[in-house]
Amino acid sequence: MKLFWKKIKQMSLRTRLIISVILCIFFPWVSTYIVSNYFTKDVLEQRAAKQSEDDLRMLELGIKNMFDDMIYTSNYIQFDSNMNQLLKSHKLIDADSPSVKQEIALNYIRISNELSGITDLLMPMYITILFENDLYYTNYSRIDFNPLQFKEKPWFEKLDHLSFYQTYWLGAHPTYIKSDRETYPYLITIGRRIQSSDSLNSYIIISLKENEIKKLFSQFQSEKRAKFYLTNKTGEIYSSLDKDEVGMKLPYDVMNDHYQIVDYEKEKHLMVSYPVSYSNWRLVSLVPYEDTIGSINTVTRTTILIQGGFLVLFLIGLILLVREFTKPITRLHHVTKAIKQGDLSARIHLPGNNDVAQLGHSFNHMLDTIEDMIEQIKRQEEAKRNAELDMLQAQINPHFLFNVLNAIRLKIKMGGDTVSASLIYSLSALLRMTINRNNAFITLEEEVRIVKHYVDLMNFRHQHDVELVIDVNEAAASFLVPRFFLQPVIENAVIHGHNNRKETIKIFAKEENKTYLEIIITDNGKGMDKLTLERLKEKVFQPNRTDHSKSNHSFNGIGVQNVYQRMNLIYGESFHMQIYSIEGEGTTLSFQIPVHKECVECME
Repeated sequence: MKLFWKKIKQMSLRTRLIISVILCIFFPWVSTYIVSNYFTKDVLEQRAAKQSEDDLRMLELGIKNMFDDMIYTSNYIQFDSNMNQLLKSHKLIDADSPSVKQEIALNYIRISNELSGITDLLMPMYITILFENDLYYTNYSRIDFNPLQFKEKPWFEKLDHLSFYQTYWLGAHPTYIKSDRETYPYLITIGRRIQSSDSLNSYIIISLKENEIKKLFSQFQSEKRAKFYLTNKTGEIYSSLDKDEVGMKLPYDVMNDHYQIVDYEKEKHLMVSYPVSYSNWRLVSLVPYEDTIGSINTVTRTTILIQGGFLVLFLIGLILLVREFTKPITRLHHVTKAIKQGDLSARIHLPGNNDVAQLGHSFNHMLDTIEDMIEQIKRQEEAKRNAELDMLQAQINPHFLFNVLNAIRLKIKMGGDTVSASLIYSLSALLRMTINRNNAFITLEEEVRIVKHYVDLMNFRHQHDVELVIDVNEAAASFLVPRFFLQPVIENAVIHGHNNRKETIKIFAKEENKTYLEIIITDNGKGMDKLTLERLKEKVFQPNRTDHSKSNHSFNGIGVQNVYQRMNLIYGESFHMQIYSIEGEGTTLSFQIPVHKECVECME
């Protein structure tokens, strides 16, 4: 989280304002959409589930009426006294009697007449009454089906385990009436055992055409894409408008009283289940989800999207305004960036008199003041350097001294003392460089030559044995450098690095990628410990030091610290200087002088 806020703070003001505007508009809009969609969805689902449940309740009333007819018929056969007498007499018919056929036919007529009083008013059903003496009664032709075949069905044995008031419900099964198999392929059947005072059992089997339930389904399904099913508690389908689905199984928990969102035929459906009277069967409704809440959701979604469209237009306008309002700040940023890169002439021009414009005017005034101060400091430093050189040269008349020394050198050389003549030549060369102040820059080759003369004089004066090793390539030798910037460094190495042994000072210089000149000065003197080195670095690299006192041990009084300050003043931050030292091994100084900066100073 801290890293995130850090990145945010590093962004520009314009970017942060635009991001804030986008978040302040986009987040509430998305939140409104999500919350509205979530609550609307729940309410619509509950309303659709309630509607489906109402439909199933109406269906269940129709189915209950059908089942009521079946139960009423079975109760009438079992409990009506007249019917009981007829059934009892039917069971007592002697199969060996010569008039058995007449008795059975007569009893058929009596039972049919008795049942017609109620069956004519009820739903058409197939009624079968079976007796253990293989006698039976049916309201259909034996040609269509022999009722004795019921005794071969696996479910028939279960009737013997029922009490006289219990009913066995047999789900949808293929019709056993041959003439009706094409028209009415499935029947729904109940079975009961008739209570009897004798030991002979009698059974009632009543079947209802499954198509009667289909008619109810079609009434509710005509204007909808909803699907209605009559199933058992495991989901096996007993009735459906599609006859091919009868006997199949719904892969859902139909016993759940709460509505469910299920995938059916690769489409989401709202499933509602409702119990059926007299049995453990269920009525199941499957309504396409889009048909229930899809249209309302579409309206809600369209409304939100229209709002989003207007918000996007508003957002674009607001972003354009933010960009317009922050243009002055962006310009100010570009100007400060240019100034950071060294272009002090950059200025910001803002029209008007508002607060940002006044800030721009103040900023320009500040830059003008800084530029004037820099020019003033440059003039002061230049005057200071010239004053130092003037003070050195004012001690004696350098022209007179140079001419006298030159005459002495010639006389000594003519006398054969070449060593003394060489020393005088070195001294006169140093004086010549002091006298010549027409150009503050000389080639590195000339600067190295001055250093060689200086080392020769120091070896003579202090009886040192300092060896100077020079490794300067051709490109570096022609490079222009400030006069006398190496001499104080060599002087410091000769005086402070002496350790009573032969001392070697190496000067290495090369040009790196035409971008800067690298100069490394190394001695094998006594070096410094870490504490002394840190103190020296603190003194040399101190940026605001104003002490310009001369060193009593320096040839010209400038010193290593003044060399760094002088080079830093000329080249700025592009100049780099490093000091390394190991006690007992020696000291190394490295310079990195930028090529482009040096060329500009030289042209000036």
